[in-house]
Amino acid sequence: MSSFFQNKNLILIDKIRISDKIYKMGRVYLLLGTNVGNLKENLMRALDELEKNEIRIVKRSKIYKTKPWGRFTQPDFLNMAVEVKTLLSPRELLNRIKGIEKKMGRELTERWGPRIIDIDILFYDNQIIKESDLIIPHPYFFERAFAIIPMVDIASDFIPPLHSKSLKELASGVDCEGIEIYCD
Repeated sequence: MSSFFQNKNLILIDKIRISDKIYKMGRVYLLLGTNVGNLKENLMRALDELEKNEIRIVKRSKIYKTKPWGRFTQPDFLNMAVEVKTLLSPRELLNRIKGIEKKMGRELTERWGPRIIDIDILFYDNQIIKESDLIIPHPYFFERAFAIIPMVDIASDFIPPLHSKSLKELASGVDCEGIEIYCD
């Protein structure tokens, strides 16, 4: 066989491998939040870090200014949701996210306290995972308007696992007080 045909075969094999990987990529939704330092810059840096860690950004919501949740005596947050594609398993994704948070300077101090960056896995395909340090769907998602509203921006027709209504339908009953668009 001539080298011309061998090279074409290698290209074909590479295309098959690439398309197979794309097909197997998980559809994942993340929520990013920050209330310490330069907030918009923190979100943009987190997006860059995700891309550097085999987590491809597919869609991004608007950025919302939101009131704190869980602990109210702290500055307001900026939050955004992103749809990502990745070959990482949920556990590998969690580990990468924790590494990004640490690299950006997040310190584990108090629950629901101020933070330079917080990245939560909201949904990973339609998987349901219940482990001590990894729960998907996120256990507080349906209690947090600051998570639901940005998700409607990017996945209004998504029906969460164990639910029969789309995010748009679920959001219709959500109290949006304290949530405002910061920028697109």
